[in-house]
Amino acid sequence: MRVTLQQIADRVGVSRPLVSMVLNDSKGGMRVSETKRREILSAAREMGYIPNLTAQVLSGKSSRTIAIFNVHVSQYSLAVLSAQFLRNAARCNYQLLIDTAFQRTDEEYRNDVVNMLRRAPDGAIILGTPPPQVMEIVNIPNVIIQHYNEFSSHGGDLYSDLVAGGYMAGLHLLEHKHQKAVYVCTHIQSRTHDKFNGLLQAWREAGLPEENLSIIESLHHPETVEDRLLRLIREEGYTCGLMSNDFVAARALPFLRRNGIRVPEDFALIGYDATAFAYLTDPPLSTISPSHDEVSSEALELLLERIEKKENGGDIPRCNRVIKPVFFQGGSCGCACEPPPILGWSRDMLFLEERFSDRIVSYDDFIVRHKPENQQEKK
Repeated sequence: MRVTLQQIADRVGVSRPLVSMVLNDSKGGMRVSETKRREILSAAREMGYIPNLTAQVLSGKSSRTIAIFNVHVSQYSLAVLSAQFLRNAARCNYQLLIDTAFQRTDEEYRNDVVNMLRRAPDGAIILGTPPPQVMEIVNIPNVIIQHYNEFSSHGGDLYSDLVAGGYMAGLHLLEHKHQKAVYVCTHIQSRTHDKFNGLLQAWREAGLPEENLSIIESLHHPETVEDRLLRLIREEGYTCGLMSNDFVAARALPFLRRNGIRVPEDFALIGYDATAFAYLTDPPLSTISPSHDEVSSEALELLLERIEKKENGGDIPRCNRVIKPVFFQGGSCGCACEPPPILGWSRDMLFLEERFSDRIVSYDDFIVRHKPENQQEKK
């Protein structure tokens, strides 16, 4: 049974309004000694008193909760991003309400948001592009995180720079003296494949012909991905590849090995998303990380600022701020990399940036390392 303010008042021997004033840390018109204040707080803790959130919100107090909408938990990168939000929100003394999404109509999305808003969150993080009927009802401070797409107008606050990620992969493969690369994905017209545009940028800057880049997509093609990959390597001299995500890269490693193609000696590859298993493959997988920690930290900082300023609703001016990725150096690209120990950690690792910080290279440091002429020009 819930402990009431009256029960605490009876135990301490004071009035209910005085207990309410102390526990809600309000000024009120009553005077209370520091000794009596500590006694009330101690009694509340010992009796297991839990404040009524609804009553607090109705009185104008913060709920200390933040809602995250449209979390596709079955999508690994979004699940990891959500985990980073959970950790960073706790540092800000906030709890998260997570709206998990699978397949749903816009109307179902709207209904789910209504149910979440009934819990009175102080603000909201929205992943992806929300439909208009959702933004019509989100009348609280909010931050929108979207994929970066250089070909469209932006309606969000933060973007993971996918073009920069592909560019980093291209620069690194060029540093290893490769000249012909393949990009493997599901569907090149998907917005998430701006990664290829970055790869193309690196090749153009190196003065290499665009014909030296090839795309393998699994949709709308009669030839299998496996057959095309082997043909490009064996018959057309392709020596490296950027995989659209780490799951594709991890599946490619044993496939290539079974077909007598050594990684990285015969074919170097780089993945994307910096999944936790990247360091456990053979060889350890080099991969681009969207820097989930930076995305979540900046989103929360921006949201708390909007909560403070009471900037509400869908008409908030958007920041259009791009978050650069980082590079995780494994061994699949051709760099030296020791395999992990069998029993190296007391718990499973979820964030490569946390566990292997010595192998993480920031975007700025990466550019300095791979394009030193840029720094000379600045000087």
